[in-house]
Amino acid sequence: MASTRTLIVGGTVLHGPALTGTFRKADVLIEHDTITAIGSRLPADDAEVIPADGAFVLPGFVDTHAHLWEATMRGLTSDWNLAEFFWGVRVNHTALHTPEDLYAGVYAGALASLDSGTTTSLDHAHAILTPEHADAMLEGVGASGMRTVWAYGLTGAPTPDPAFASPEDRFRDLRRIRAAHTDGRLCLGVAVNDPLAVAWQVTEQEYALAKELDLLVTGHLNSVPTPQRVPEAVLLHRGGLLGPRQVYSHANTSSDEELGLLAVAGAAVSCTPESEAQMGMGFPVLGRARAASVTVGLGSDLQANNSPDAFTQMRLARHLDIAHTSRPILETAGLTGLGKVSVTTREALHLATMGGAEALGMADRIGSLEPGKAADLILLRNDSPRQRPIVDPFATVVEHSGVGDIDRVLIAGETVKANGRLVGGTGERAVRLVEAAWERLSDRMAERGGPSPAMPDGVLEAAAASMAPNLPEWFSA
Repeated sequence: MASTRTLIVGGTVLHGPALTGTFRKADVLIEHDTITAIGSRLPADDAEVIPADGAFVLPGFVDTHAHLWEATMRGLTSDWNLAEFFWGVRVNHTALHTPEDLYAGVYAGALASLDSGTTTSLDHAHAILTPEHADAMLEGVGASGMRTVWAYGLTGAPTPDPAFASPEDRFRDLRRIRAAHTDGRLCLGVAVNDPLAVAWQVTEQEYALAKELDLLVTGHLNSVPTPQRVPEAVLLHRGGLLGPRQVYSHANTSSDEELGLLAVAGAAVSCTPESEAQMGMGFPVLGRARAASVTVGLGSDLQANNSPDAFTQMRLARHLDIAHTSRPILETAGLTGLGKVSVTTREALHLATMGGAEALGMADRIGSLEPGKAADLILLRNDSPRQRPIVDPFATVVEHSGVGDIDRVLIAGETVKANGRLVGGTGERAVRLVEAAWERLSDRMAERGGPSPAMPDGVLEAAAASMAPNLPEWFSA
């Protein structure tokens, strides 16, 4: 019989939250799925012993915004801008996915995240075309073993014969899933439509449904810079819809006033610096959101575009913020005007761990290594020439380490990666499934203009014009 106790010995443990915790040599005792002790020379007794010499022991990373299903198209959108993504994926390729394809994408996307040290993800599942699509996505993320907030997407995609003929049809399907699901390592949320993508009355109904079913809300907010931007956070505030247990992705174009509204409401922001920079969505809102006291986590967004590597997100988040805040100072005051960097390595690690946990409302269970918390952790090798000497362990983790240094990943005390490889054949299965899905999808894409379909003139203008009638009457007035 396998032991229900695990003892990690000899590692350098980040004990406590990244903002206030310290690195020290210690052992970590896990019983069943929970950390029960952190200390020196803990008795092994009947525990399985995992040596961690030459490694940091860290909390698993928390990804607050991912579309896991898009792993079916890994790399397809890496050279696309935001308009090309809207046309290519949202309008065209989403509808080509079968339930089998979505299972493969979600499973492979989750395994890629686990391989990268992410143990918890908020999966914004906005490719649900039928109830069978929803079931397949839920099954795929469940099979991965990753701790997940699976947010049922209420966003549709253009299809000739939609299974959901009205918003109420989608609401019924979400109620079906909610009634059959018991939260555990996988819990439910709801991904609402982008503001003004649907009639305002439907937006109100979506938030009411989330409240009725007691679900966390996630959605894109203020993510597209335009000449005549509508202040979406103001809309939600004036409509009485902003509140806690809400995670808004991007928010790049939010005004300081809007960020203040999010902070007062207790809503959080997910900053996805890699996709935001690559697709030209503007500088990440990180610095201004923190200044407004908004809870901020990091997200990887879409694996069709970039990897779910949290090290890259941490580095880009801090580097872009430092560059953005330093430039006007240098231009007006020169070097003498510079203060401390705007985001330290300690703060960057916080964003990828406890910051994400706080955004998801899960800080009592994940985000740091402390007795009583879930045993979601990673062993990060720190003995390569790239990492020594270790002058500042936070800098070593954030600036001098990467996915290749992750030796082991545990979720709820269960090892899902060991000796640098995913265990139990899960990685190999993910590759088989997602490569088969891409073969099927590429054949379908070939019948509809190819992987990069040409965008007709006037599409973006028509999309923008379609949003105007969705403004609430009180705002238009």
